[in-house]
Amino acid sequence: METILSSKGQVVLPAAARQRLHLTRGERLSIEVLKDGILLKPTRQRRAYRSERHPISGLPRMVAVTPMAHKVTAAEIARLNAELM
Repeated sequence: METILSSKGQVVLPAAARQRLHLTRGERLSIEVLKDGILLKPTRQRRAYRSERHPISGLPRMVAVTPMAHKVTAAEIARLNAELM
């Protein structure tokens, strides 16, 4: 795959690469400068949910921000619930 560096130093990642890595708009990437190139990696945050209020009931709910790479454990659910309250 190839891409072009813009005059502002921006790079567009090809759609195939974004889809394969499940990258979404606004996702953070870490940059590592190597001897012969650059390595971009998604910086996956442990917390893949954001809290918001339900539009009708006003109760808090968790909304997935990025796809999870692993199954969510009961301990993680309890931690997220504690953060919402």
